[in-house]
Amino acid sequence: MKRVGQGAVYLLFRLLLVVGGMAFAVPGFRLFLVWFFERVLRYRTKVIRSNLTLAFPEWSSTEVDKTASLFYGHFVDLLLQHREGKRKGKQDWLEMVRFAPGNLLESYGAAGVSCFVVMGHTGNWEWAGLRASWVAGLQMATVYKPQRNKYITEYLVKERARFGMQQVPMKGVMRFIRASKTAYCLTFLADQSGPRDSEFYPSFFGVRTSFYGGWAKIAIRTGVPVLYAGVQKTGKKTYAVVFRMLWDGKEAILAEKLVQRYAEELELDIRRQPENWLWSHRRWKWKKQGIGKEHAKNEG
Repeated sequence: MKRVGQGAVYLLFRLLLVVGGMAFAVPGFRLFLVWFFERVLRYRTKVIRSNLTLAFPEWSSTEVDKTASLFYGHFVDLLLQHREGKRKGKQDWLEMVRFAPGNLLESYGAAGVSCFVVMGHTGNWEWAGLRASWVAGLQMATVYKPQRNKYITEYLVKERARFGMQQVPMKGVMRFIRASKTAYCLTFLADQSGPRDSEFYPSFFGVRTSFYGGWAKIAIRTGVPVLYAGVQKTGKKTYAVVFRMLWDGKEAILAEKLVQRYAEELELDIRRQPENWLWSHRRWKWKKQGIGKEHAKNEG
């Protein structure tokens, strides 16, 4: 019965992607989808508004509504761009998602030095991952958290590996590192809400909230440098990825401090383009308040 349910959800997921592709042939269809998600389906409206209000307490309800509407536009663009990306070749990707000349990631590749990259759900993170498939000198790999629906997981893994980006499940990270014979880059989407009993509760938009931090512990244990990748929208269908150093692999540091640095970099990027982050997930599900022995509180 569970398999049948997952299969039905997967078919709806694929249908949504196919329908999204119609926007390229039907004028005004994008605006219709934005209206449908925001006004008819009211897709995760309460979560989106709650997150925006928490992150920007100084905003008026008008500002929250405006950013929420812009977010729905961005959300629909992600669906449409997924379909459009299938038609593109290498040169198209190099132009649609630009890496600055001499950037840190490609510098590590040129030197044959392994690194971790941590990023968030900003801009079009999927396109950024596909663009990174062509970084020379490194075995490129992305760490993924399996979805509850195994059919959607299999589909996403296949899509992300289209241009050679290896896919590594969360529980297989150390196995991948031990098996690597050449320099590699492991990418982590690290802004998902962590578990209630997480060791890591960095301050994020002024609120201490649960993060996953296994990547930080592994980086420190193995001495692998960590880069932050920020994805910013530069045009209707173009993005720029900026890499910044989080940890050089040598500095004495605690994992908690490294996760805090990541949260700070991510917050800076979100503040630059607030409508282009994934506000629809329950990011502040678990929070801590006060000092000392705090108690996690479910704010979902």
